[in-house]
Amino acid sequence: MTAKSLRFLMIVNLDDEFKIVAENCIVKNDVLYIFEWTEYRIVGDDKDAKVFFGDVPLDSYYEVDDKVVIPFTVRNYIGFTKIRIVKGSRIVERQVRVLSKKIPKIYGRDTVSFDEIIHLHDEFCEKIVFDITKKCTALPFTISSPTGFEFIESEEPVSLLFAYHFLKSNIERITLAYEIIKKYIHRKLVDHFKLVDAYETTNVDEETLLDILYNPERLIESKHHVLVIDKRGYAPIRVLQRERFETLDTLENRFTKYFLGELINWCNRVLSELGNNIPSTERNKIEELYTTLECFWNDPIFSDVGELTMFPYTSQVLLKREGYRDLLELWKEFRTYSPFFGELERAIANKDIAKLYEYWCFFKLVEELCEIFGECKLRIVVEPTGELSESRIVYAEFEDGWKLFYNLKKQGYSVSLKPDFLLFKYEELIGVFDAKFKLDIINVDEFAEEEEEMGMFPVLQTWAKLEDIYKMHTYRDALKAKFAVIFYPGDRSLFFKVDGERVEDFDLNKLLDKDRAKLEGVGYLRSKPELGVD
Repeated sequence: MTAKSLRFLMIVNLDDEFKIVAENCIVKNDVLYIFEWTEYRIVGDDKDAKVFFGDVPLDSYYEVDDKVVIPFTVRNYIGFTKIRIVKGSRIVERQVRVLSKKIPKIYGRDTVSFDEIIHLHDEFCEKIVFDITKKCTALPFTISSPTGFEFIESEEPVSLLFAYHFLKSNIERITLAYEIIKKYIHRKLVDHFKLVDAYETTNVDEETLLDILYNPERLIESKHHVLVIDKRGYAPIRVLQRERFETLDTLENRFTKYFLGELINWCNRVLSELGNNIPSTERNKIEELYTTLECFWNDPIFSDVGELTMFPYTSQVLLKREGYRDLLELWKEFRTYSPFFGELERAIANKDIAKLYEYWCFFKLVEELCEIFGECKLRIVVEPTGELSESRIVYAEFEDGWKLFYNLKKQGYSVSLKPDFLLFKYEELIGVFDAKFKLDIINVDEFAEEEEEMGMFPVLQTWAKLEDIYKMHTYRDALKAKFAVIFYPGDRSLFFKVDGERVEDFDLNKLLDKDRAKLEGVGYLRSKPELGVD
């Protein structure tokens, strides 16, 4: 391939040596906008430089006229990321936002400008984040931890939504712990040495005598009888005196005060940043907790307690004493890793549409299953490590033994699989759901034609359509489920029963009732947020 055969319309400088040469890209407000499923080329002079898209190294390259050409295609990601160029000790970064041409099509817009596409992406993100936050704060989450787990503090920052559910779920535990501590606060007997006038001395010990010997400058000649006189007729003016008293400034109380400050800060953030997204009854409870915690903070018992500089991990008071022990457990739960809310917050920050769509589908599915099965309760199990656990960390529990798990790894007859959502009735797996932010779901009749086309003209977009349907068959067969269904942002819903019959415009009510799965097979179900786009 020669340089003349590379036909590109736009050049975007990444730094003084590297640039992107392509048709479908634009720079606005110092952000590079590109499209998913579109091939781009980074062209540069330095063959030894390392180029990364996000955290993924771009290792494939070729050379044209002494230039390094690095082709790359963004697949299945829509949102903010970075292109990073590492040249020795120097690192150059360019913020990138990946767009999708699917979003205009989802809302019936075929021909739009770059600005209109960006606007639609922003509107879609705002709507889906609003829906997620509203549902996430309204649904009845509870947070608990496995009994007796070993604690490893997470390096991840606490998520605002996690903090909301933690506070809402633990109001009584937090209040009771501080009330017990206030009533039976830990005190420590400490020794304090100070210089006093000789006539104020009440006891003499070895520390007193040593102080006299090592500080002759405080001796004066004296012929009168005093407490201590050496053989030369000298006596001390001032004497080192040991005093013992109780103090509240202990490591345990410093921890108590530190955690109290954190809880007050998070109450304030939840009330100010989530605002009207919180149901009024829950907001009132957190406001009451906030007021109660501030009363504890202003109590005189904490006025002499210093700042926490060292965590008392081995303190028997924290491990065993009532109130302190309860507060330590609460702190462990608050500071351990919560991948559900942690990933959600990152997806919101990066406008990661595929991940946001997965969360949106989960909450929508929970709401619709509530109407079929009855009342539900969402439970989060806080895990002790900084990685996604294979245990059941998040699930919605309904009546009559129904449970919907989020991102649960399930062992098939050959390998482990991890669909987005798994539906159980007691211990039996009933159904598999997967959220796919893909527009074109094809009919089974088209499979043969598509496969033949793939053989002649292999195109990634074509394979992506087939892959989702095939994966549903894989999930259903490998996990021995009754059904496997894709959520996608389209306009058609279709289910293929195992006997070959098709169910047009099917929905969850046609799929399930309170007792069983009414259909067996695979299908796809339309599911998209409404933007009010014409």
